[in-house]
Amino acid sequence: MSESAKNFDVIIVGARVAGSATAILLARDGRRVLLVDKDAFPSDRLSTHIVLGGGTKVLERMGVLEMLERVGGVRFVRSRTVGPNFDYSADLMREGADNRGLCLGRLLMDAAMIDAARSFEGVTFRERFRVTDLLIEDNAVVGIRGEDASGVHEFRATLTVGADGMRSLVAQIASERIDAFKRVDVPCARAYYYAYFEGVSRKNLGDDLIAEFESAPGEANLVCRCENGLTVAATAFDASEMQSFRTDLASNLRSYLNRSFAIGKMLEGATIAGKVFSSGILNNTWRDPVTDGAILIGDAGLHVDPLFGQGHSMALMSAWIVGELAREWFSGGRGPAIPVDMLNDFTRRRDAELMPYYKASVRVSRELPLDRGSHLAHRAASREQWAADEMVRFAQMLTPTAASLSFRFARLMAAASRGA
Repeated sequence: MSESAKNFDVIIVGARVAGSATAILLARDGRRVLLVDKDAFPSDRLSTHIVLGGGTKVLERMGVLEMLERVGGVRFVRSRTVGPNFDYSADLMREGADNRGLCLGRLLMDAAMIDAARSFEGVTFRERFRVTDLLIEDNAVVGIRGEDASGVHEFRATLTVGADGMRSLVAQIASERIDAFKRVDVPCARAYYYAYFEGVSRKNLGDDLIAEFESAPGEANLVCRCENGLTVAATAFDASEMQSFRTDLASNLRSYLNRSFAIGKMLEGATIAGKVFSSGILNNTWRDPVTDGAILIGDAGLHVDPLFGQGHSMALMSAWIVGELAREWFSGGRGPAIPVDMLNDFTRRRDAELMPYYKASVRVSRELPLDRGSHLAHRAASREQWAADEMVRFAQMLTPTAASLSFRFARLMAAASRGA
């Protein structure tokens, strides 16, 4: 292998949503990118399936949204939220604005995103490549070492991107060797299971994303149409019930969904297609995402409880931030590794834009029941359509940087509190 074939501007470890999106954004700006993954593709992965409106905006700007629709992605046009004493919804396509989300399984989505990345001349893709170590010089990451069927290889780059998920090997190795990527974990109180259903009547369910809370104490449910005429439905419940739930997955999934406010009725007459999937018990994880020569994106840097379906969108939005900042990082001679004082701009942008959503997830992850503030917000959204629109915009990650709910909404919450 020639020296030029071993040297890149960027190495991205992990080729799924976060990694492939970053490869596309950097390659279209002229960077030489090595994209590696330990898996072969197409391959499936546990997932919420949901790209919220904020994430689809990134896919649209990247030029891949229509391609994902062609391979089977369903655009949900309305978001509805249901719970005790609240039921509200908002259209995601209105007044000339298209804020529709996307529902697509990982088998198709990841393969399509990788194909899009590989279409760039500047992207080299190696699947079934297992990273075994980072190359570190003077406490800076300068590349990777790994192996595949052809043997052991070393590759170098001025920037290494860890896009390898919540159990990131890049983060683990850098933490052990150079004390990088400090982390904070907040355990999730719930376990999650989902399955695909076939035969869901259009009369029962249109192209809507429906989320339910508190159909039983601490429980939540979700349903949305996805690829190949299937519908994905998920339930979340007290993690202490996980062992008993696993005694009969299909029957218990049906039972939990049937006691929902609305979703059970929507699935009447439908059958489970294939097996029931579980995400297990998870953490919300925040990591300091930068060190000399390396950066973490997507779940590797900011992993959230699946309850709100934010993971895809956070991955895409963090990739977009990298794409916007990278030109400055690569300007001029930077030596063997981009210094952390430059990469800190990513941390500031990521936390400003994504932490409001992360904090909302953390707030409902610690305890099973929704807190009083969450109940009041949902009930307020049920009282006025403008408030429902505002709540849905926040839930769809479409709010401006660092914004949450408005002062006007807070006044409506106060009124809801007095009327409770």
